Amino acid sequence: MAPESARLKARVERLVDGAGVTAPAVEVLESVDSTNRYLLETRPETGDLPRACVAQAQTAGRGRRGRVWHSPPGASLALSLAWPIMQGRVPPAYPVGVGVGVIRALEALGLEGVRLKWPNDLMVDAAKLGGILVEQRAASGGQPGWLVVGIGLNRQGAGALELGRAVTDLATQLPGPVPDLLELAARVIAEQCRLHPLLMGEGLVPLERELVRLDCLRGRPIEILDDGVRGQAHGIDPASGCLVVQFDDGAIRHLHSGEVSVRSCEHV
Repeated sequence: MAPESARLKARVERLVDGAGVTAPAVEVLESVDSTNRYLLETRPETGDLPRACVAQAQTAGRGRRGRVWHSPPGASLALSLAWPIMQGRVPPAYPVGVGVGVIRALEALGLEGVRLKWPNDLMVDAAKLGGILVEQRAASGGQPGWLVVGIGLNRQGAGALELGRAVTDLATQLPGPVPDLLELAARVIAEQCRLHPLLMGEGLVPLERELVRLDCLRGRPIEILDDGVRGQAHGIDPASGCLVVQFDDGAIRHLHSGEVSVRSCEHV
């Protein structure tokens, strides 16, 4: 464990002071294969407290549908949070709410124009700035389950990633200097700490107006990558987290994030 853990925890506690939420136990690692895997598979010494893990380098990060998330040393924020879940169901709209929280943190740092591409991409115009991966381990044997939220953000050097798609980073987009890794992580963790109880209790409904503002697919023509069918996105349903799409044949469907991938036809 890197010595920065105590400094990061102090920053998070300062940011959530007075918010009535619990700051997580924090670990900063010099290197790990996957922050999500680390939190899912390591036995916590903190009991049922929430946990946060930040890696200075991530060697085998995972994205949606098994995609690889590249995190060279110092170039990216690789962060995961784990929330204990004893019983009940995680609202299906939860991952979308995580994206809203990340954008709130970035806007507080002075970054404008970040939008959410359903269900889990953070975009500036047509370029990807970051992504979100939510996983869950069920409770068993009287032990809590865990809801693990992985967040990746490009800090600098995104152009060298050679991912075959448009990417960007904070160094390119921020009007001033890029925050150091601990400051960036603290802002994102604190915002998730504030949002987590709301998302678990009420889902996206209280965030509906903000979601309309941040949804980059709303009103745009899209293509379903799985079968090439096209339609127009009509926004994200706050009750379910589904993408509402009217297809070219007039049919309207609510798409679940686990069943399809979409892209904006304007960016093809």
